[in-house]
Amino acid sequence: MNEYRRVLLCMGAVTQAARLVEFVAGLSGARGAEVEALCAPDAIDCEATRKLLRDAGVQGACRGVAQGADALAEFTRGADLLVLSQPYLESAHAAAEQFASQLLLASSCPLLFVPRPRELGRSCATRVLVAWDGGRQSARALRDALPLLQRASQVNLHAYGGSEGVGARTLGLARDFLRSHGVEARQGLRHKVDVDYASGSATLPSLGAGIDELLLSDAADLGADLLVMGGYGHSRTREWVLGGVTRSILGSMTLPVFMSH
Repeated sequence: MNEYRRVLLCMGAVTQAARLVEFVAGLSGARGAEVEALCAPDAIDCEATRKLLRDAGVQGACRGVAQGADALAEFTRGADLLVLSQPYLESAHAAAEQFASQLLLASSCPLLFVPRPRELGRSCATRVLVAWDGGRQSARALRDALPLLQRASQVNLHAYGGSEGVGARTLGLARDFLRSHGVEARQGLRHKVDVDYASGSATLPSLGAGIDELLLSDAADLGADLLVMGGYGHSRTREWVLGGVTRSILGSMTLPVFMSH
């Protein structure tokens, strides 16, 4: 069975810090792992973070890290997973979107975004929804999430798109890959219309909903406590920009979201 041996925890504001530590402490697969908390200048300090880790029974340490996505991404070179808070993507927080975009594209390990406290439940990765589109990012996320999927009581593998699309054509390959790693997934082609995950511009006319809304709606219907998906972004000369579905999910997520690029 796969394991996450080294988990990074990006500490945020004081109001979110305790919930982040509590989340990591209860995360399936994190028990027994080495946890290192990283505190940026505008985050809770290391002394307070060490106390939170001790109180939660988490084996870990804390160190300061310079401001910015590039500094944080360097630490992912030697990590299995990075856990961090949901970014605030409202127009007044453009810097947060840039940070999330840069980190997603620069990170060497998958990212697990934790929703804001009012949305965060007590469990994670017991019932998982995997969004599959047959692309490289989607396949990468599937592989990176194996330590969580192997512990889940239920895994739902959904392709969103037309019956002739790459997601539908490769859905069986994804199911067989999971089965070879001991994961029996329930598979399904959910909405038979072509969807572009990267742009996020597609709307499903028969339902009047975007793909982000459908993902979150299906997650709620299934009682999922984790969404696994590929993370998409684009380069615009000097800046990285989140793909449409990626941005929408991070802005409105109601459950933890696991992303790989």
